[in-house]
Amino acid sequence: MNTRNKKQLHDKVVPEQILMGKELPLDVYAKNGLLLLSKGHFVLSDRQREKLLEMGYAVDGNKLDAVSLPEADPMMVRESVLHEMAFLQQRTRTLLNYALQLEDFPRKVSLLVRDIVRLSEQHPDGVIASLLLVPFNEYGPAHALHTTALLALLSRRIPHLSSEQRHTVLAAALTMNMSICQLQNTLYHQQEALTPQQEEEIAGHPLMSSAILREAGVSDELWHWLVQTHHESWLGNGYPYGLARGEIESLAHILHMADITCAKLTPRSYRAGMVPAAALGHLFQRKNTEFDPAYTTLLIKELGIYPPGSFVRLANDEIGVVLARREKASEPQVAAIRRGDGPAYIDALIRDTSLPAHKVISPCPAAVAGVRASHLARLWRNKPATSI
Repeated sequence: MNTRNKKQLHDKVVPEQILMGKELPLDVYAKNGLLLLSKGHFVLSDRQREKLLEMGYAVDGNKLDAVSLPEADPMMVRESVLHEMAFLQQRTRTLLNYALQLEDFPRKVSLLVRDIVRLSEQHPDGVIASLLLVPFNEYGPAHALHTTALLALLSRRIPHLSSEQRHTVLAAALTMNMSICQLQNTLYHQQEALTPQQEEEIAGHPLMSSAILREAGVSDELWHWLVQTHHESWLGNGYPYGLARGEIESLAHILHMADITCAKLTPRSYRAGMVPAAALGHLFQRKNTEFDPAYTTLLIKELGIYPPGSFVRLANDEIGVVLARREKASEPQVAAIRRGDGPAYIDALIRDTSLPAHKVISPCPAAVAGVRASHLARLWRNKPATSI
């Protein structure tokens, strides 16, 4: 885990330091190290002042030390693709929480995108499984990684997409919610309706995230535009600009679709995620009206009817986990993990789902499986993948 070097956040800012209509005499940081407002900027409203007083910290020397981002060791091979994705989740967390403290932030994003792409190309089934199975402590970084990984899989199938454009849309996916990362973590546990303050933060986050990226050294205007417009909708009711269907960049549109897909698949602390087949069916029903049918078709083709990492019931009443997609979507590779009414098997048993006895009957919720992700991780060992 990373820690700050020597200097720490010092004290909470005090009312005398933040005066309405006056220049800030110091940089004001959030508790996680994110710069809220720079020295020299004017405080323009009572609400802004109250927010800075509520969240703001000063720093010794008015500057935070640089934070290092853990990078993949090319000599280290983790046992499972799920373990690799858990490590990428740690890197994503550091990247989002300490963007303004990292030296050469755009390069750090590029390195993380490169490693996500590499893993998705070498182990596509394992990466899909990780979206459903790898546990997380913080929803914000996990969702950013999930969306980026899903887009890494989808974007390799988009014709005429240059490597530079692909890199940019993946960088945008990784950083689109960076201004509300902590709020996302809170909302993951929150069952109550959004407060007015939370609604305001959500409405402003595309522009705020873009502003943070610019301060962190990102100059790629396509990157900024994708972050700013990833919540624009074909229905015309998106935000922050309320763009019409024809005004939305196609890469922003597929980013929007991937964002929604990953949100539907991920459980909340108080409810289960949607069964993947149901989530994909729901998206497919909205093709032509809300989503480009070419993209929804691509999504379903890439994930399959039964995505790796999802759970299914077999004809012999076994519960299994899908390991890999196969040419025939209804006959994925499945590992049986227990009888429907019995304890988990000591070792998972590979089943041929083309046989009547082992035919997939239906998807089932993860809760029915009754096994931990750690028990399943070895099913996606980090070895050369075979493509479907």
